[in-house]
Amino acid sequence: YDQLALTTGSVPNRLPAKLGGDLAHVFTVRTLADIDRMQPFFARNARVLVVGGGYIGLEAAAVAAKLGLQVVLVEMADRILGRVAAEETANVIRAAHQAHGVDIREGVGLETLLGAEGVVIGARLTDGSELDVDFVIVGTGIRPDTRLAEEAGIDCDNGIAVDALGRTSAPGVWAAGDCASFPYKGGRLRLESVQNAIDQAQAVAGSMLGAGADYVPYPWFWSDQYDLKLQIAGLNTGYDRVVPRQVGDAVSHWYFAGDTFLAVDAINAPRDYMVGKRLLEMGKPVTAEQVADPEIELKTLLRG
Repeated sequence: YDQLALTTGSVPNRLPAKLGGDLAHVFTVRTLADIDRMQPFFARNARVLVVGGGYIGLEAAAVAAKLGLQVVLVEMADRILGRVAAEETANVIRAAHQAHGVDIREGVGLETLLGAEGVVIGARLTDGSELDVDFVIVGTGIRPDTRLAEEAGIDCDNGIAVDALGRTSAPGVWAAGDCASFPYKGGRLRLESVQNAIDQAQAVAGSMLGAGADYVPYPWFWSDQYDLKLQIAGLNTGYDRVVPRQVGDAVSHWYFAGDTFLAVDAINAPRDYMVGKRLLEMGKPVTAEQVADPEIELKTLLRG
């Protein structure tokens, strides 16, 4: 090759064998094949344990609950969405799950899965309780797939380390997507999102062809759970306050670090999401008082 792009993505974290991760009917969610394997277990009143209270675990729990399964979700941290969303957003999501009968247990981890003849039949939790289960879904995050890069001697730092153009430490080798970490605000950042996988790959492809333009991310994410559509623009890393806004059934939470607007979580509030996203892309300042005031039409903040 003259130039090579590594877009190896990521792999899901699995339970270790000592916790019963090697038992049958224990699933992760990453590919369509994963969905096909677990689909036969989604029968009404089947008992499912979901391990992990991030977006993957919560979305799996929502699907199962809507189909009439008995769902228990355990999150070893103090609350769901602890790494990615403010408590205000987590409260809305938790209430929706509880309204649909999901048993959410926070501050409780998995001690071990229980099996019989190589098949999972139950779980013992860190609070000493035991559950009977028909299958388990593990949603404890992903890790960058750096195996090929490491074997080739390419520098890795929370993923394959690239510069602003997407170049790795090996001549003629580039990387993009879930597997790549890139310079961002004086540190390194790795994004796990559809937006980044597409936008960074396009930017790196351009650089491979000589465009020479740094990749500048404008992150956005989404999660659909029950009748809630959560749309997120920006990165809330380093926030020190959350400003709520509610107009009717539309709710949004705006993240600030001092006076700097960082990100917005919009729940059934597509207008708030679009305005927040445009403000971030334009670099326009906005105050907490402006976004909190329901009398202010948010789109007016884009003018001038």
